[in-house]
Amino acid sequence: MNTIRTLTTAAVAGVIAVLLAGCGPAAVPVHAEVEWDGENTGEFEDDPRVQVVREYVVQKHAADNAFNYSDPALTEIATNATIFGMATSTASSIRQSPLDSATMWEGPPSFTVTDVVKRKRQELFSDVHVCQRTAPRWTLAVSDTFEKGEIREVDGAYRIEQEHFVEHQYKVWKSPDGWRVDGGGESTQECEPTDEFAVGTYTTPPDIDLLHEATPDMVRGPDGKRVDD
Repeated sequence: MNTIRTLTTAAVAGVIAVLLAGCGPAAVPVHAEVEWDGENTGEFEDDPRVQVVREYVVQKHAADNAFNYSDPALTEIATNATIFGMATSTASSIRQSPLDSATMWEGPPSFTVTDVVKRKRQELFSDVHVCQRTAPRWTLAVSDTFEKGEIREVDGAYRIEQEHFVEHQYKVWKSPDGWRVDGGGESTQECEPTDEFAVGTYTTPPDIDLLHEATPDMVRGPDGKRVDD
């Protein structure tokens, strides 16, 4: 009887340890509501590939603010690999703080579309070329503040306002249920907007205190699970 009782106690302790190991900070809600100033114009605005990119930048930057990449509004318009890559990058940045840092945004980027090009050897993929400027962003990383625009420091966090527009492109994929964003990249080449553009601000501002409190296990991937396990 003593042996059985000892084994049972050990088993219970093991279960409790596993449960505790799985505990962590609750996922932060994503707030993607935007107030827009101005209007996006141009010949490509009705293209569904452009429309999915415009929705993607709103959801992606809102996810950055919450360290939470599991909202269906994002997972339904971007590939899983793209979203998981963003989540792991955020967790890695938090882990390396203060040399690196997570980034929070006051709104999505503003851009005009310069071209939409279908890939010749990848018929299901297209590139959406834009001239883009990011919204003001917040970071703890001093290394991110050099030659990046107007900078203001508040309680150890840096607000960076990008001065110039730069060339950027988004890769989109025609999935069975519609277009999805499959990554993209930015160049260092400055550009000038070709059309009118809207400037967006999140109606729920980013919680800058989270930058100071951030831990890698706060980051949620597209499946809602912690990416730092």
